[in-house]
Amino acid sequence: MGAWGTAVSSNDDYADVYEDIMDEFNKGIPIETVIHKVIEKHENEFEDDEDSLHNLYFAAAFAAWECGMQDDKLYIKIKEIIESGSDIKCWRELGASNQDIKKREKALLSFLTKLSTPKEKPKKPKQIKFKPALFEKGDVLSILLDDGSYSGAVVLENLKESDEFGTNFIVKAFMNNNEKPTISEILNSNVFDFAWYMGIYYKKYIKRIEKIGNLQIEFEYYSSGPGTTHSGWVSFVSSNNENEYKIQENKDIKNVNAFINMTPSEIAKRQKESLKRILFNP
Repeated sequence: MGAWGTAVSSNDDYADVYEDIMDEFNKGIPIETVIHKVIEKHENEFEDDEDSLHNLYFAAAFAAWECGMQDDKLYIKIKEIIESGSDIKCWRELGASNQDIKKREKALLSFLTKLSTPKEKPKKPKQIKFKPALFEKGDVLSILLDDGSYSGAVVLENLKESDEFGTNFIVKAFMNNNEKPTISEILNSNVFDFAWYMGIYYKKYIKRIEKIGNLQIEFEYYSSGPGTTHSGWVSFVSSNNENEYKIQENKDIKNVNAFINMTPSEIAKRQKESLKRILFNP
């Protein structure tokens, strides 16, 4: 069922379809084209699941309404689903309580009423502003940690993650220096952590991160795949001693320089093995 509430929008399938539609619409594609394309795509996917089909049509109808598209055929389909009791039947078959059924009926009628009147101010495509990764490939960084000590890191990759964000793959050294580290000190320190960091939510921390040099990086790295780790800048500047698990997890790597010389496939293997340990030995 994938529902987390009785509201029409409180469903995983609805949320996925709506996100698909708005992502395409925000690229400047006409809403009529997007709606028809997304419905066709998901009708095949949800062919044998009536509840998911309902959520597909609900999400498409709402997105169309929000963006000023009048589709009588789609509206009639929604009206039939609601007034025939088809959606409520699905909810009963899936074990919904009587209390939730009553709330759902009310939500459906309210939804149909909303769709029956054109939106006064339809949405316009939202211009997507690309947020690049913060650092260039090979940048060596000095980091002022939360506890006042210094650590260091090396940026191994700079990728365009999506139309919205860039991302850096960074290996962080296990250091607690009293002053800014040198490149040599960073390369010869143990590995604390390695992860991908997007070019967002960094403003509070960026003044504590300083580029001190740049190295030639041999390999190319990719930000997806089994075990791939993504992190945030709040973790990047946190004190190294606060995470004993990371310290133990990477202690077999000789130093940062050795990590830099590991192939991407070797790193991916480590990540997958680490993920297994987390899942099966919590």
